[in-house]
Amino acid sequence: MRKIIITAIATAALLGATVSADAQYHQRRHGGDGRGYHHHRGGGGGWAAPLIGGLLLGGAIYGLSQPSYAAPPVYVSPPPYRTECVDEPVYDRYGYYRGERRRCYQVPNY
Repeated sequence: MRKIIITAIATAALLGATVSADAQYHQRRHGGDGRGYHHHRGGGGGWAAPLIGGLLLGGAIYGLSQPSYAAPPVYVSPPPYRTECVDEPVYDRYGYYRGERRRCYQVPNY
C-alpha cells in the first residue's frame, strides 16, 4: 500500500511539474507579458521541471522494484576441531629405517 501511495505522489509531482513548465512556455511564447516571442528575460527553464519530475518518478519506480525486507546475514561458524597430519619415520626393532608413516590427529579450533 505504501508503494502505491509513493508512486501516486511521484506521478502527481511529475504531472504538475510538466503542466507548470508547459504553461510557462506557452505564456512566454504567445506574448503573455506583452513583449513578444523573442524576448529572453528569464527564459530557458522549460526543461528543468520535467527533468526533476522524471527523477522523482524514476526513484519511485526503483523503490518499487526493491524488496521491502532483507534476509538476515548468515554466519557460518568454523568446525570445533581440525585434522592435522604429520609424516613420522618408522624404524624396526633393530633400528633400521623402514620408511614413513602418516599420523593424523584432531586439534581444537580456538
